[in-house]
Amino acid sequence: MAELDSKQIAQNMMVAHGLLAQAVVKERIEESRLQGDASGLARWQNVEAAINELRRTAPRSASAPDARRGRS
Repeated sequence: MAELDSKQIAQNMMVAHGLLAQAVVKERIEESRLQGDASGLARWQNVEAAINELRRTAPRSASAPDARRGRS
């Protein structure tokens, strides 16, 4: 599966499931593992990695508290 496809699926999952997207993907990974579906397993692992990357690189929300506030 192309990286772009994984990223698009990850974005769609995040829109559809919000904060539960990663949990849904983990369920799909486990289902693929139990069914012996190697290509499905790889696909969902790539989607999980894309979700992690999107969350890691997402700009901070304006409403998110600044981690530096409150420190002395």
